[in-house]
Amino acid sequence: MSYIEVDQSGRMEMPGETTVAVSNDFTVTVRVTARVKREVREALLERGVKPRMVMIRMFVGAILLAIHKHLDKVSVLRIDEEYTGYEAVIKSLLLDRMRSLGSAGCDVVITRLRKSSPAHRAAIRVTRRQATADYAIGRETAGSLLKGKRNDRVQPFGLTAPHHPGGVPGIRSGPPDLHSL
Repeated sequence: MSYIEVDQSGRMEMPGETTVAVSNDFTVTVRVTARVKREVREALLERGVKPRMVMIRMFVGAILLAIHKHLDKVSVLRIDEEYTGYEAVIKSLLLDRMRSLGSAGCDVVITRLRKSSPAHRAAIRVTRRQATADYAIGRETAGSLLKGKRNDRVQPFGLTAPHHPGGVPGIRSGPPDLHSL
């Protein structure tokens, strides 16, 4: 078990895409396109979620997507301070979702990460197109996640999180097809 650092490049509430990276013993990056962020934001707002909580759910969802295959390796999550004043909410949502996936949870520490952090470097490389994201959440994926299909194990944006022994349907691994996003 080890600590994992989490950083994002491009905030969820800002225009353009966002990359969330987790890194230490392993590195995983998740890219969320601007279109997907808009669609998810609109859908969650229609469901009565407060605007700031939409961004928090998206951030937590991207972290969860990045670590879901490594839950057994995580003892401490060190998350870069992105949303001041929402630290307790981020911790609570993240631990709740992790437990729903069968994890015992972990310590969550929200702090300032240095620019030299492996997670920061990984997120920047994907944002600058120097590397390809491990996961790209596209329109099709967001649509299936928003519908709350019962066969999805990880629901990145926190709409529901049913446990399912299968994988994460609709989420592409490997190089994203930029034309479909």
